[in-house]
Amino acid sequence: MSGLENMADKKAPVEINWPEDMSQESRDELRGLLTAYDDALTEFDNDHKVIFPSDAERNRLFHGFLKRWIKAWLKPGPCMHEGCTKTSIVRSHTISLGSSIQLIAENGHVLTPQFGENGLDLVPVGVREASTFPGFCDEHEAQFAAFETKKQMTEAEHFGLQAFRTICREIYTKRHQRMKAEAILAEYWRLRDAFVIGRMRQGYTGIKPLNISAPRFENDPIETKLVEMLNGVRVDLPELERLYQGILHDLQNGGDKTAISVANFDVQLTVCLSGLGVLNYIDHGVRKRALCFLAILPEAGQTKIILGAAAEHEKMVRYQFRDTSSLAMLEMLESWMIHGSDHWFMTPSAWAAIRQARQRAICDRILEPLSLADRVPFSVLDGPRRQIVSFAESQLAKGAFLAGVVEQVKQTIAEQKAKLDYLRCSNSA
Repeated sequence: MSGLENMADKKAPVEINWPEDMSQESRDELRGLLTAYDDALTEFDNDHKVIFPSDAERNRLFHGFLKRWIKAWLKPGPCMHEGCTKTSIVRSHTISLGSSIQLIAENGHVLTPQFGENGLDLVPVGVREASTFPGFCDEHEAQFAAFETKKQMTEAEHFGLQAFRTICREIYTKRHQRMKAEAILAEYWRLRDAFVIGRMRQGYTGIKPLNISAPRFENDPIETKLVEMLNGVRVDLPELERLYQGILHDLQNGGDKTAISVANFDVQLTVCLSGLGVLNYIDHGVRKRALCFLAILPEAGQTKIILGAAAEHEKMVRYQFRDTSSLAMLEMLESWMIHGSDHWFMTPSAWAAIRQARQRAICDRILEPLSLADRVPFSVLDGPRRQIVSFAESQLAKGAFLAGVVEQVKQTIAEQKAKLDYLRCSNSA
C-alpha cells in the first residue's frame, strides 16, 4: 500500500474550537471525550444498529416489544359506544365473520399485510382473529346482528352501522399506534443517548465527576419517521372523532352529517377490507383533504362497496362512483387496498397465484405515501381481471362492439393484460 493510501486511511484529528480562557489541563482532560463523541456520531451515522449492545439484544428487544404491544391490543377496555361504561369483549369483528371473512377463507385462514423483521408481507391469520379489536360490549356488539345473521347488507342502517364500526376500529388503532410510537421513540432515544454518552465517558480522562446531558441530534431518519407517524396520528384522530360523532348522530337521529356512497360489484371478490384512505382534491380552487372510511365486503355471489366521509366532502364521495363499469370499479378497489388501508384480507390461493415479483411490488407499494386517487400500475385482483378480459375478448371475436370503439377495446384489453404480466420477466414462478 502506498504512503498516500496510508494517509487516506488515517482519520484526520478532530478540530476543536476551545474557549480562549480554557487551560491546557482542561483541554487535555476533555480532548478524549470530544474525540470519542465525534467517533460515536460517525459510527452511528454509518450504522444506526450500533446503539444495540449486540444483534441478540436487538432481536430480544424487537420480539419483546412486539409481544408487549400485541398483548396491549388484545386487552379489553371500555366499550366504544358513546355513553357505555361496560367492558368490551376481546374480539369485535370489524368485518362480518360469517358473511365475508369465512367466505374468502381457506382451511380457516386468510392472508393479511403485516410487518415483520424483513418488512411487509402477507401472513396467515385465523378467521376468528381476523379484523378483530376489543371494541364493544356484548350489548352493543349485538347491534350488528341484523345484517350479520342474514349474511347480507340491504338497508341504509346496515351500511351506517358498518361505517360506525369501521370508524371505531380506526380510532382504537390510531390511539394504539400513538402509544406504541411514543414508547418506541422513548426507547430509541434511551438507547441512542446511552450509546453516545457511554463512548464519551470512555474517552474522558479527567478526575472530576462528569455530568453529560442527552446529546442533540439532527436529521436522524429513524427519529424523523417516528415523529412523522405521531404527527399523522395527531392530525387524523380529531377528524376520526368528528366522523364518529357524525355517523352516530345520523344513526340515532337521522341527518346528513356524513356522506356515504354504496355500490354493488356483481362479482364475489376474494378480498375484504375495512379501513381508511385519504383523497386530496381541489374544489373551486381550494385544496381539500378528505379522510374517507372504506369497505369491501364480499357476499354470496356479489361484493358490497362502501365509501364515506364528512358531509362537506359529499360531492367528492359521489364523484368516485361516476364510472361503475367493472374495470373502473376493480381499479378503484385495488387503489383502496394499496394506497388506502392495509387492513384487508385475501384468499390464500388468490395471493399464491400472483407471481412473486409482483407480490413484492404490491407489498413495497403499500408503504409509499400515495392517495386513493392514484391508480395501481399492476394487477392485485387477478381473478376478476381475467374474467373481464376474457369476456371482452369473446365479445370482440363475436363482433359485438361498434366499429368506432373496437380499437379502444383492444387497447383496454392490452393494458389489462400488461397489468397481469407486470414484472413477469423478473420471476417465472
